[in-house]
Amino acid sequence: MFAGRMGRNIAVILAIALAGTGCWYSFTDKPYPDIRTIGVIPFDNRTTEYEIPTLATEYLTQKLASGSAYSLAEPQSADAVLSGEITAYRVEVNTYDEQENPIDYIVRVRATVIFKNRLTGKQIWSQVFEGHATFPADGDEESAKTEAVKMLVDRIYEKLKSG
Repeated sequence: MFAGRMGRNIAVILAIALAGTGCWYSFTDKPYPDIRTIGVIPFDNRTTEYEIPTLATEYLTQKLASGSAYSLAEPQSADAVLSGEITAYRVEVNTYDEQENPIDYIVRVRATVIFKNRLTGKQIWSQVFEGHATFPADGDEESAKTEAVKMLVDRIYEKLKSG
C-alpha cells in the first residue's frame, strides 16, 4: 500500500517537473498553426513523361483531402500553396544476374517542391523529393512509375506534417 502511494507521488512530482520546465511534447500533423488551408498548384514538367505531373498533383490533392490537418482549398484563396516541378524521370538497371543480364529495373521520379505562405508571400520551404520503385525485367514499367510517384507524394506529405 505504501509503495503504491509512493509510486503515485513520484508520478505526480515528475509530471509537475516536466510541466514546469516546459518539456512537453505534442504530436501533431500541423506544424504551421497559422496555416489552415493549402492549395495545390499543378506540377510543371521538365521530363518527357507527360502524365507524371498530373499523377503527382492528383495524388497530393487526394492525400490532403483525405485526413490532413489542413483543409484543401483553391490556390488563389488558400493560406498556403504547394507548387512543384517534376525534374527527372529515369529508368535504370537495378540488378544483374551472373551473365550480366538485367534482373530488374528501378524507376526514379524527382521533383522540386515549394511550400509558400500565400498571404505573406514568404517561402516556408523548398526541397527536392524523390520516389522510386522496381519492376522485373519482364515486368510493367507503368506500375512502377505509378508506385514511384506515390512514394514521391508520400514524402512531400510527410514533410508537410513534420515541418
